[in-house]
Amino acid sequence: MAVTFDAHAHCFPPLGLDRGEAQYYDMCAAEHQYHVRFHPQGVRRSTDSSLISLQKQNAILTGEHDGISWLPDISFRVGKFGRLEFTHEEQDYYMQWMPPSLINMESSPEYLLAQMEYAGVDRAVLQHDRVYGHLDDFLGQCIKKYPNKLVGLAQVQEWRAGEPDQLDRLKHQVLEQGFRGVYFSTGGFFHVDFNMNVNDSSLEPFWSLVEELNIPVHWYAGEYRNPMIEIHLRELEDFDVWAKSHQNITSVLTHGLNTISMLKGQPDSVRYKLPEVMVRLLKNQNWSIELMLHLMASDSPYPPYNSNLDNLVENLINEIGIEKLMWGSDMPCCERTLSYKQSLVLYKEKCEFLTQDQRDLITGGNLERLYPL
Repeated sequence: MAVTFDAHAHCFPPLGLDRGEAQYYDMCAAEHQYHVRFHPQGVRRSTDSSLISLQKQNAILTGEHDGISWLPDISFRVGKFGRLEFTHEEQDYYMQWMPPSLINMESSPEYLLAQMEYAGVDRAVLQHDRVYGHLDDFLGQCIKKYPNKLVGLAQVQEWRAGEPDQLDRLKHQVLEQGFRGVYFSTGGFFHVDFNMNVNDSSLEPFWSLVEELNIPVHWYAGEYRNPMIEIHLRELEDFDVWAKSHQNITSVLTHGLNTISMLKGQPDSVRYKLPEVMVRLLKNQNWSIELMLHLMASDSPYPPYNSNLDNLVENLINEIGIEKLMWGSDMPCCERTLSYKQSLVLYKEKCEFLTQDQRDLITGGNLERLYPL
C-alpha cells in the first residue's frame, strides 16, 4: 500500500515562550526578523490592519544593509494567533506568519499527528530551521515518541558548521537522539553578514562528517538579499558547484520552487518558468526537490487549480525525472493558504498526465527511499 509521506512539516513549543535552549533565544529571534523581510504575507499596522508596502516592510525589518550588523532593534517578538509583532517609531505592526488558528504559536507532535491522520498522511519529516528555535531536545523527544511517524532533521550553526562543537552537536543528534538528516539553511550566514557561502573551506570537516554519517542534507537557499531573484539564482549556482564536489551526499532542495513567490507580479511565462540553473542542479546525482507549489503560488485563489503548476510538474518530470520529486506541505504554515489535506490535491487529483504510480512516488514513495522504516 502506498505511503503518504510529507517532506516538510514542523513541531515546535509555544514560540513566544520557548525556542529551546535559552542562551540561543536572541540568535533565533534575530534571524527570524531578517528571515521575513520579503515575506509575501506582508506587514500590517496594528491600529487599522492596513498593509504597508514591501519596500517599507523590508526597510523596517532589515536596516541599511544585509546582515546582523545592521539589524535594527524593533522589539521583534512572537505574538499569539499566528502573528509576529514589532514596533517601529512608536507604531506597532504585525505579520500573519502562521494561520490564526495557532493560538499559542505551538505545534505539538500530537497536534501534527491529529492533522496527519485527518489529511491521510502516514509520515512526516520535521524540518529544523533556527527561526523556530534550537530544538535538538524538543524534536529529539518527538521522534523518540513517534518513530514510525516522524523523521527529524538535525540543526547546526551553518556559519560555524566545521567547528568542533558543531561537529559534536551533529554527531549527538544523529547517533544519540535519532535524527536521520540535517537541515542546512544559508540564512545562517546572516550571522556573519554573508561573508561566506556553502563552498567555504571552513565547512569541509562538516561535509566529511555528513558523508561519514550517511545522512541526507535538506537545503534551504535562504539568504534573502537584494536583488532577491539574482541572489537566489546565485545560491543555486553555489549549490551546483558544491554538488559536483560532494557527489556521495544525498541532497533535497526544500521550498521548491521559491522563484514562483519571488517573481509575483511578473507575467506567467516568466514567473512559472523553470530556472536553468535549478534544472542543472537537480540533474546532479543524489539531488531531489521538495515541491511546495501551493505556498509559492499562494496568491492564487485556490493554488491546486492553477494550471501553471500542473505544467511545472510536467516540465520537472521531463527535465529531471519523476524519481526526484517530493511533496512537502510546510504544515502548519500551509494552513494560512489552504488546508493540510488540500496541499495534496495537485498531486493526488490534478496533473492528469500522472499515472497512479507517479502520484504515489511524488506523495511519498520517493521520500520513503530516503527514510525507510
